[in-house]
Amino acid sequence: MYGSDEEEGVSLEKDAKKKQLDSFDKKLQDFESRLNPSKKQDHSQLTGGDNDLWKFVLRSGVELFSAFLVGVMVGYGLDYWLLTRPLFIIIFSALGMGAGVLNVWRIVKPGDIRSE
Repeated sequence: MYGSDEEEGVSLEKDAKKKQLDSFDKKLQDFESRLNPSKKQDHSQLTGGDNDLWKFVLRSGVELFSAFLVGVMVGYGLDYWLLTRPLFIIIFSALGMGAGVLNVWRIVKPGDIRSE
C-alpha cells in the first residue's frame, strides 16, 4: 500500500508539471502572436485551402476579361459614332487590357504575396 501512495504522488506531480507546461506554452504563443501580428495562421486551415485558389483565379480572370470587354465596347462605340472602324477598337482594347492587368496587379500586390 505504501508503494501505491508514492505512485499517486508521482502521478500528481507529473500532472501538475504538465499543466504548468501547457499554461506556459499558451502564454508563449500569445506573446508570439502579439510580437508578430503580421504573421498569420496557416491559410489553408482557416478557409479551406483550394477554394481560395479558385476564387483568386476566377476573380483575376473576370477582372482581365471585363476590363478588356469594356475597352472593346468603348472603342466600338467611338468607331461607330466617328466612322473610323479599326482605330478606336485597337486603342481602347489595349487600354482595357492594361487596366485589367493593373486590377490584377492590385489584387496580388507583389510586396504582399503570401507563401503557402
